[in-house]
Amino acid sequence: MLNLKKAALVGAMAVGSVLSGGNAMSADYPTRPVSLVVPFAPGGGVDLMARYISKKLEGKLGQPVIVENKPGAGAAIGTGAVARAKPDGQTLLFTSVAHAINPGFYPNLQFDSVKDFAPVAAVATAPNGIAARADAPFNTLPEMMAYAKANPDKLTYGAISGSTTMYLGMAMFVKEANLPIRFIPYAGTPASVQAAVAGEVDLVSSGYASSDSFAKTGRLKMLAISTAKPSAMAPGIPTITEAAQLSGFEVMNWMGILAPANTPAPIVERINREIKAILEEPESEKFFEVQKNERFYSTPEEFRKLIATDIQRYGKIIQETGANKQK
Repeated sequence: MLNLKKAALVGAMAVGSVLSGGNAMSADYPTRPVSLVVPFAPGGGVDLMARYISKKLEGKLGQPVIVENKPGAGAAIGTGAVARAKPDGQTLLFTSVAHAINPGFYPNLQFDSVKDFAPVAAVATAPNGIAARADAPFNTLPEMMAYAKANPDKLTYGAISGSTTMYLGMAMFVKEANLPIRFIPYAGTPASVQAAVAGEVDLVSSGYASSDSFAKTGRLKMLAISTAKPSAMAPGIPTITEAAQLSGFEVMNWMGILAPANTPAPIVERINREIKAILEEPESEKFFEVQKNERFYSTPEEFRKLIATDIQRYGKIIQETGANKQK
């Protein structure tokens, strides 16, 4: 017969061993330089944020944190490399909301954006903006919507095409608001913004920061931002939800860190704690302000839920708008 007292003692010792082992694992980590893979080209917003976080993180981990750019295939190359990496915390992924968009855009990905990763922490967020050319015959989003409905197919909007929130968010807005506006695709955000400045298109959907400087100098009119709530980055600019009276409308750009699936929880939690501390530093507030991003900390579980929600959200947008035909 099983000795219950003995079994309880053995069980307690086993739990203690696991807990002490986890603490030791967290304390010893990392034992060598950490690779922070960015699945985008150097010089972009995600890359700049990753390099800032990497420098801060290596000071807290006591080992170099080396940014490795592995762009290509809509971020699939770098993301896939991390999915296949050993789950020991030595290889991490610094990515964007593209991680949640790509499953709906590219059905043949060689990895699963949920099952093959352990979310660590969200780091930053930023809104998109809808801006109009300076001489447009409207000054607000409601005025634009009324003009578009009174003049079907006359208005055009520019955005970078493909698996981006700039295009998907605008496509969702146009569909939900039932606006007869034509889409003009561009190879990049700078080109789409310049097209609006030059009057080649009537509207542009871009990252808010990309259009803000032109709006402040009178070369564009900022009409609305895409987040559900007003943003400190865009004082006085209404949300699409508010201006267009579209309840629940939200498109949010985010950046964050993920590890390969099965990375030990103590390591994930250690990195998460360090990210939280970094985001709370006054220096970080200044850097984020310059980069036109807002600090956006999350626990691993909160980040997991955000990714899952966005995969469903953007998958639905892609199906309903036929957005994948624009890639």
